[in-house]
Amino acid sequence: MKINQSQSLAEQEATQEETEPAVHQPTLKVVYEAPKSQNFPIHKVYKIFQDYFRPRRKRAFMKLFPEVASGAPVVDLGGTAGWWKEDFPESVDISIVNIDDDHREEVTQSGFKFFRTDGRSLPFADKEFHLAFSNSVIEHVGDLGDQKRFAHEAMRCGRKLYLQTPNKWFPVEPHLMTAFIQWLPFKMSRRLLRYFSLWGLVAKPSQKQIDEFLRTTRLLSRSELKQIFPTAQIKEEKFLGMTKSFIVLIQ
Repeated sequence: MKINQSQSLAEQEATQEETEPAVHQPTLKVVYEAPKSQNFPIHKVYKIFQDYFRPRRKRAFMKLFPEVASGAPVVDLGGTAGWWKEDFPESVDISIVNIDDDHREEVTQSGFKFFRTDGRSLPFADKEFHLAFSNSVIEHVGDLGDQKRFAHEAMRCGRKLYLQTPNKWFPVEPHLMTAFIQWLPFKMSRRLLRYFSLWGLVAKPSQKQIDEFLRTTRLLSRSELKQIFPTAQIKEEKFLGMTKSFIVLIQ
């Protein structure tokens, strides 16, 4: 695109906006804890918080569902082998669902079952599993309609449910490690994210990567979770007196 040098900066930006191709909804890509474009040293920052919250979350989970350690069948929607192989015995019966093959080798080598399928349309029978489990995935499956389909499938194939997801109204967006940016309109956040978020400064994502992240990451509020999971109990994970994450339970 050629821009007349006599144009003002504002006119140039307006012209560029008009000629930019429309941004389409990308093919669904379930993201596990962070977009792949975030595979940079920023994960060292994530690890600090994971090392604090994850052991506590695991201990609470094992108290809620001790039968899992004895082999009760579990389907993990969108997870990896990491959660299970570190703290659970080899006797556990874990089926891990992902939309691509990125984690297949690690999952099978760890002794778990792997299914490449879409969490919004699962191939399992009703109540086939003792527990449907999901950790920080539902916020990555698409829009509210997609999230409802994901929730329906989780409740359909599991007799019990454990699901964790970040709180939309916690000030810091957990994937970007930046305050308040998740509350901004799409057009504003896509312009600011590159230079005003920790992810943007460290990973230096392209505009395409930024748009894909924003369009495939939708944090949920308590009221939305209650709408999606009407029969579930919703617990809160606190940090500095604020609700950082929600735990959705059906027992």
